[in-house]
Amino acid sequence: MSIDWFSLALVTVVTVAGAAFILAVTAAAVRMLAAVRIKRQAGEVKGLHVAEVAAGFFIACVVGIAVFGLWLLIPYFH
Repeated sequence: MSIDWFSLALVTVVTVAGAAFILAVTAAAVRMLAAVRIKRQAGEVKGLHVAEVAAGFFIACVVGIAVFGLWLLIPYFH
C-alpha cells in the first residue's frame, strides 16, 4: 500500500479553503444583520435597505451551501 501524498495534500487544501469560504460567507451574513440592527436602533434610514438586501443575499448563500452539501451526502437525490 502506498499513499498518494499529493492527493492527500490537495484534499486538505480544498477542505480548508472550502471551510474558510463558508465561514467568511456566514460571518458576512452576521455582520450585515448586525449592521441592520444598529441602523434601526440609531434611527438611520440611509443604507438600511442595502444592508438588508446584502444580509438576505449572504443568508441565501449559506442556505444554498448547506442544501448543496446535503445533496452531495444523500445518495437518494442523485
